[in-house]
Amino acid sequence: MNDTVPTLWGVIFLGAIAYLVLQFAWRKGFFETLRHHLVETPLSLFHVLAVFAIYFGVVSFLLSPLVVLLKRVLPPTEPLQFSVIIHLAILSITALALLLFWRTTNPLIANPIWRSTTKISSYRQDLFIGIAAWAISFPSLLFVSQLLDLSIYALFHVKELPDQTAVHFLRMTMNQPLSFLFNILSIVILAPFVEELMFRGFLQTYIRKFFLPKAAITLSSICFACFHFSPEQGLGNITIIGSLFILALFLGFVYERQNSLLASISLHATFNGLSILNLYFLGGTPRWPL
Repeated sequence: MNDTVPTLWGVIFLGAIAYLVLQFAWRKGFFETLRHHLVETPLSLFHVLAVFAIYFGVVSFLLSPLVVLLKRVLPPTEPLQFSVIIHLAILSITALALLLFWRTTNPLIANPIWRSTTKISSYRQDLFIGIAAWAISFPSLLFVSQLLDLSIYALFHVKELPDQTAVHFLRMTMNQPLSFLFNILSIVILAPFVEELMFRGFLQTYIRKFFLPKAAITLSSICFACFHFSPEQGLGNITIIGSLFILALFLGFVYERQNSLLASISLHATFNGLSILNLYFLGGTPRWPL
């Protein structure tokens, strides 16, 4: 639970820092003009629905059989550690299923989703842009997070907000090295690949058939943020969804800017990895979502 209410002056200070960082990045050419034309691709609504059906299908239909199977083949395991293993297994199966679907689709669909064939920048540049985008986006994300926390307190007089479900789960495993390592693998490697392939690779690319970059980025970002809604998070959903919407805008932007899924995966993985470090060493203060 988060029981620290940000101060108004603290939020204003964060807003000023965020503004200065964005201005600096703008002047240095980070926010270069995107392609102002519709994307021509044979990607269809079927492909988009299929990747989401794979995700929800694995979670809905394979979870119970997998639990039964692992209980039979694994030695007696502490419940929390078993839950971590199940989560890692489900996410691994999802990632593999999505990868197989993606790579077996028409190359005219699959290849541009990963990286534009007309790109001249290197993989190293894509990775660098993703990491640099974290430094540029983080002050804005933290500002929005703290502003929403302050607004919730002002409107509802609530000081203690539930943690994000993923954060709560991660906290529980901090004293169990193996479980904590499995969680890191899920959060830093598997989740960025799965979510970027779904939301930027398929969804945003499909929307770009009908809308220009800003609209496509915004629409896919709304879907991405709402995807992380959880009833257990209560009013914390306001902060979590709002913060993740800001992150998603940057994820969508670097995907468009670099024409490379590796760039958005790099940003996503950097964000999740540094969030874990913050949680482990600072206790998640100030808090931000995973």
